[in-house]
Formats: sequence, structure tokens, C-alpha cells
Amino acid sequence: MTGIKKSDQHFQELNKTLAEVFRDANSLMVVAQIIKKHLTNKFDIRNIALDGLDLSKVRKIIDLGCGCGFFTHGLKNRVHKDAEITGIDRHSKCKHLYLQACDEVDIKGKFLGRGISEIEKIKNNTIDLIICSYALYYFPDYIKHISRILKEDGFFVTITHSSPHMKEFTDYVKNILRIKGIDFHKRLPYESLIENFSNTNGKMLLSPWFEVVTSREYKGTLVFNQNEFCHFEKYFNFKHSFFIPGNDMNQEMLTEIVLEKVQQDLKNFGQLKITKDDTIFICSRKKKMIHK
Repeated sequence: MTGIKKSDQHFQELNKTLAEVFRDANSLMVVAQIIKKHLTNKFDIRNIALDGLDLSKVRKIIDLGCGCGFFTHGLKNRVHKDAEITGIDRHSKCKHLYLQACDEVDIKGKFLGRGISEIEKIKNNTIDLIICSYALYYFPDYIKHISRILKEDGFFVTITHSSPHMKEFTDYVKNILRIKGIDFHKRLPYESLIENFSNTNGKMLLSPWFEVVTSREYKGTLVFNQNEFCHFEKYFNFKHSFFIPGNDMNQEMLTEIVLEKVQQDLKNFGQLKITKDDTIFICSRKKKMIHK
């Protein structure tokens, strides 16, 4: 396995720090809407991930790192009318919004709030569909358990970020840090996280556990115009720990420096563009038809 191993202390600390961002479920919902509004690709990534899969007989579903139900929302009218879904997340504050999402798509829902280790208790070969959006890089060592609990004719569908991710903005932030004389070890926090599971190593990590692994690309760009700085500010304040190294530095001060620079550049140039490409992996334990 490439990337940082689960046992590595640095990875554990980084994992915990970045995952804490999503504890604020209400802010997460606000930021999700900002991303949707400013993303140039208006095709729903959940449809791209699920189209072509026959899910009509799916009854038992797991949503890993479910958050407020982003991926669960995409299952509406796709699965069996008696389907049941279990959302697993490390943040119990997501429970209310997640179960609300289940109600909105007419799927009986349950929420487990003790994190990914919950799947260790699930019996082998019992789940029809496992979904996971923007979370597998937190627990790539659990791919073996995902395969173990999935039925032989089931699907595992995961959405992750492509690497390099947000390259222009990453270089932009790094340049600001360099100007301030800050040593960030050449990678921003989110870069260290994403390298654990992305388009570059995803198939390699999945292939030992699934007979079929296919991928689909999702190309997109976030665009913020001159009069939309307030939207970018909310987005960046929510995710600043992904871009600003922690250690002993003053994150609040550095965040303000980045925001001031973005605000000034928006005034000068009128627009900020951030490439945001993602990759979808669709996996099965045995060979079956997956339409691309």
C-alpha cells in the first residue's frame, strides 16, 4: 500500500484533525451548497456514479462516512422498496440530518456514530451495496472489511478526489506560505490525506479485494466571481485546516492572510478558478456487467 499507513502516528493525528472539520453538520450543509452553486459541472456526481448499475434488488446498504447523507440522497428510486440503509460516521451530530435524508428518499435508515470500526461487527457476505463519498482516504486499511461484508453479487461504489487536487489553489496557498517563511514540508495537509486513496492508487488498493474495479472521471472547476468573496470566505473558513499546516503555527492568522490575498486578487482580476476533479470507483467481488 502506498501513502501513509494507518499505524503511522502522523497519519493518525492528521486523520483526526481533518475529520474534526466535519463535526459541524450544519456548516457542512452550507458549504455543500456553496460547492454546488460554484461548480461548473452541473451533472450530479451521484448519478454518474450510480447510472448503469442495476440496484433494483438491493435491500441492505451501508453508507460509510455518511455525514449528512449526501450519497444516500442519490439512491432515491434506485433500490428495492424495502431497502434499509445504515449510515456510519464518527460524528454523532450528523445523526439527525442523516436520518432526515433517509426519510426524504423513502429508505428506512439507521445511524451508527462510532466510526469505521463499526463494520468489523458486520457478518461476512451480507451487504448488497456499500457507498462511500469523499471518505475512503481516512480509512483505506478497511477496504478488506468492505470486501468481506459485501455480497458476491453486490457493489461497492466510492467517490474520491483526483490527484493533483485543486492544483492552482494549492500552489497559490503554498506561495503565500513561502512568502511568510513557513516550512510546510512541501505538502499541504489535504495532500497528505488524499494520497492515501485517490485516482492514482485507488485501483491498486482495491484490486486485491475485488475481482472487478472500474473507474469514472468527474471533471469540474469551482468559480468565484468578484462579488462572491463572501461565499469563498465561508468555504475556506470551513476547510482552512485542509490547506493551512497546523503544527505550532497560528492557523487563524494564516487563514486571514490567505483570505485577504484572495479578496484583493478578486478585485484585481475579477475571478478565482479552482480545478476540482474527482474519480468514482465501482467494484464487485465477482465479474458482472457494469455499464460505463
